[in-house]
This record gives sequence, structure tokens and C-alpha cells, in this order.
Amino acid sequence: MNTSAEVTADPIEMVEEQAQELMRQLDLLSGSKVQEDISYGQYKVLSVIHNQGPISVGNLGRLVGSAQSTTSEMVARLTKAGLVTKVRGPYDGRVVMVELTESGRQLMRRRRKRVREGYQSLFEQMPDPQREQFVESLRSLNDLLHSTIK
Repeated sequence: MNTSAEVTADPIEMVEEQAQELMRQLDLLSGSKVQEDISYGQYKVLSVIHNQGPISVGNLGRLVGSAQSTTSEMVARLTKAGLVTKVRGPYDGRVVMVELTESGRQLMRRRRKRVREGYQSLFEQMPDPQREQFVESLRSLNDLLHSTIK
């Protein structure tokens, strides 16, 4: 029988578990499960549209890392919920663009405000040197991911 001290966890498995738990905790921090009737995936889609402005479903799918059929399904649900609308492309009427409705913009403002408040609360619990180390660690991880994924 192995004790917990004798068992060496796979570091890759630990990273995966920690990343999943981090995503879950950040999702809870933003209040998505409590205050809004949208999933984290839908929030990602809305966030990309919010940041990019009107965007084609194909480009939207690429930016959120989903198949076009999955993205189209999500856009259909968000359209039904009144959070996005479809419009024809300004240069090519065959291209369908997706943009936020006023309700979608309001939802994003509320959600982002809650996220910022959550991050602020976390920062207030950290001593200054730990904050600086945390921010630098996030930058390093982001840089590493960008250089690896390209």
C-alpha cells in the first residue's frame, strides 16, 4: 500500500487538473452560473464578438476554437436569447456576420464588471510581491502558449 508521500503524481496530469479547476473557479468568480443563463462557451463567443465587433461565423469559430457547426449552433441559441443578431457582410452580402444586440452588450458589461470585481477581490488578498509574481507568471505562461500554439 502506497502512502500519499510515496505516490508521485504525473506533472502533466497535475497541470491538466489544475487548468480545469482554474477554469471552473474563474467561471464561478464571474458569476456565470448564478446570475446569467449562459454557459462559459457562450460567454467566450459573446466575448469574442464584443472584442472584434461584427464577425463571420467561420472566423468566430476559429477564434473560440470550435467547429463551425458547433459555433453555428451556439450563435443560433444566442440569437434566440436575443443576445446576438445576424447581419449581411458589408462587402459581400453572402457572408453572414454576427454582432451583439443591446441586450448582449449589457450582459457583457455586467459580466465583465463582475469579473473585474472578482479579480480585484483576489488581488486585495495578496501581498504586493505575490501580486507582482502572479502577474509575471501569467505573462510568462501566456507568452509560452502563444509561441507554442502558433
